[in-house]
Amino acid sequence: MAEVATFAPVVDCSDLTTREVNQAIRLLVDEGTGDIRVKNPAARHSLAVALKAPEGQVKLVFEGPVGWYAAGMNHGPHVVVEGNCGWGVAECMMSGQVEVYGHAGSGAAASIRGGLVYVEGNAGARAGISMKGGTLVVGGDVGYMSGFMMQRGTIIVCGDAADGLGDSMYEGVIYIAGSVESYGSDAVEKPLNDEDLTAIVTALDPFGIDLPPDRFRKVEAGRQLWNFSTKEPELWLSAL
Repeated sequence: MAEVATFAPVVDCSDLTTREVNQAIRLLVDEGTGDIRVKNPAARHSLAVALKAPEGQVKLVFEGPVGWYAAGMNHGPHVVVEGNCGWGVAECMMSGQVEVYGHAGSGAAASIRGGLVYVEGNAGARAGISMKGGTLVVGGDVGYMSGFMMQRGTIIVCGDAADGLGDSMYEGVIYIAGSVESYGSDAVEKPLNDEDLTAIVTALDPFGIDLPPDRFRKVEAGRQLWNFSTKEPELWLSAL
């Protein structure tokens, strides 16, 4: 018996408002539709936000670039962007996966609590700030203050980092293969162990990134900012 061809449903943004696009996407997600393709997104902002689906059940593919805050606050869906994206991609994501096959603006994966965010190209300033879990993988470089106030989770940077990497991070870990313009306050290098090497390879393999894991450096919090020092008020007064 010949196999019957199946086709993913398509949402064409051309003649729809942003609200109508999101309503159409949400309806398909709520119906449990496995694969959804979104055509002509034209870099619109706030697409595919606050979606909930069992992990592995829904895959949403944008055929083109998206604007600010795409795929934010999601819980479960797998979102793919075939192009660049603006600020705040996947911000506050709870779980699921977001893949960007292009470059990302500032604040990629900000405040995520779980899941995986992958950026094939470069990510702008403040990538992975205030992360509370999950993983951010950047195939290229990251901008200044990436990992700022990171609380949990993992950031893997295959390229270089600008000023202030890991500034004021409390917990979590950053792995970086390239150069670092400067580390932020209380961000310190630590030696890699076997567990780190395995974690790097496991994260990069699905994306075909074949960098030697021992090329990376490990950055963690020095934990000097965890507690308030009673000497600080004295220093402030002496400066007056």
